[in-house]
Amino acid sequence: MAADRDNIATFVEVVRRKSLAAAARYLEVPKSTVSRRLSRLEEQLDTKLVHRDARRVVPTPEGVGFYDSVVDAVDALDTAVAMIEQSTTQPRGTIRMTAPGDLGRMILIAELARFLDRYTEISLDLVFTNRFVDLVQERVDLAVRAGEVSEPNLIARKLLPSCFQLAAHPGNRIDCDDITGLEAHPFVLHRRRGRTQVFRLEKGSGGDQETVELTVSGRVNVDDYSAMVELVAAGQGLGLMPDLHIAEGERTGRLVRIFPEWVLPAPSVHLVYSTRQLPERVRLLIDFLCDALSGGLRA
Repeated sequence: MAADRDNIATFVEVVRRKSLAAAARYLEVPKSTVSRRLSRLEEQLDTKLVHRDARRVVPTPEGVGFYDSVVDAVDALDTAVAMIEQSTTQPRGTIRMTAPGDLGRMILIAELARFLDRYTEISLDLVFTNRFVDLVQERVDLAVRAGEVSEPNLIARKLLPSCFQLAAHPGNRIDCDDITGLEAHPFVLHRRRGRTQVFRLEKGSGGDQETVELTVSGRVNVDDYSAMVELVAAGQGLGLMPDLHIAEGERTGRLVRIFPEWVLPAPSVHLVYSTRQLPERVRLLIDFLCDALSGGLRA
């Protein structure tokens, strides 16, 4: 007997979301329906596909192989059906999105306003927080993440390039011609314990690349780059911070770059989502933001 398509699709969501309850919420069916479909699929295939307990679901080796074989086909079919269904209607519905507070304020607000002006039937539920958000468990469609995306079940699309540069208050006199002279100046430091840190910076590329190590110290250590901007702008020291933050400080005349040819490379800012089976409204937002921002933050 051929396996039922709904049963296969339900199995895919159970594995993807690691629980029957999460799959039921996503599929908008009772948990009992998810359990019944999963049992029927195992009966049809005469194979144990998952181990279940009260808290989570773990696929068997056979289940892993079956998932890998069918997930792309299920997602492609769902995407094709959704595109046909939505091609005759205006995109509508709510997108739940999360981002760190500073990145949300600096790179998203203006573009999201433009997106809402363009798609008047779409609503946004925005969560700006620095805590880690589990996209599946908290039913979030889209996240902005700075740095590498380590979760194996998430899909990442590059949104913005990123690097770290040195900045100071415009009135701070930097009386050195060589970057190593900065070691004599106080710094506002980030996140690590202790009052001394080593910065490994790069200049140039390829065969012309140079590197330098600066051993710096300071009286203030913060866990937030927006706070670092405020402290550097208040003259409490120099700062090594993301170029996005410096760009905002430059626009308001509160920060200047120093030795701008020296950078600390950093992973890009990404848009992250949990499945390729996305509603049209979410795909539209992803494409809109990537088109608007992939070249860098607007001046």
